[in-house]
Amino acid sequence: MSEVFQQSILNKSRKDKFLLVLNIPNALKTINLSVNDQRKTFNLDLNSLQYSVYGNIVPDVAINPIALNFGGQPLKVTTYQRESYSNITVNFAVDNGYNNWWVLWKWLNYINDAKMSVSNKDGLEVKGIDRMHDYQTLITVYGLDEYNNQKIKFDYHKAFITNLQGFKYSYQDATQLESSFTFAFSQLGAELLQ
Repeated sequence: MSEVFQQSILNKSRKDKFLLVLNIPNALKTINLSVNDQRKTFNLDLNSLQYSVYGNIVPDVAINPIALNFGGQPLKVTTYQRESYSNITVNFAVDNGYNNWWVLWKWLNYINDAKMSVSNKDGLEVKGIDRMHDYQTLITVYGLDEYNNQKIKFDYHKAFITNLQGFKYSYQDATQLESSFTFAFSQLGAELLQ
């Protein structure tokens, strides 16, 4: 007899229990912040950043059917082809040094510079990597349980930022400063964890 897993009806996944791990794109790893920026307390001499996120974390996954004529009625069969994934928008709290927002700004600015309207205006070079992979990266989102244990992992391959939302200041609002960013990606992987 197989063992039946019983779960309390109170054990529900929460909307605010997702951790996003952003692997720094190769092009951004070459930025020397002591030259490019006034503040020297934060640098990109690391491989990844973590964001506590919420929002549209997982896209719809679709493999559309096609109708074939068969015996006077359509017979639906699979196309064996995935539709393109929609972009993902995630919300996050801005840290008190604005560092997590600034990294996303630098990434977007690498793709299209705010002043020059060109890509890679500083001529940053990443040896051994072709142009497309300079700005793409792996983004991983972990779904957490009520004890902050990782339960599911979503991998977004060949991801890159497409939009960074601004934020609104208000001395009358005591909540955290929040922003969001949108990223595009090519492949999605999902894996249940222990």
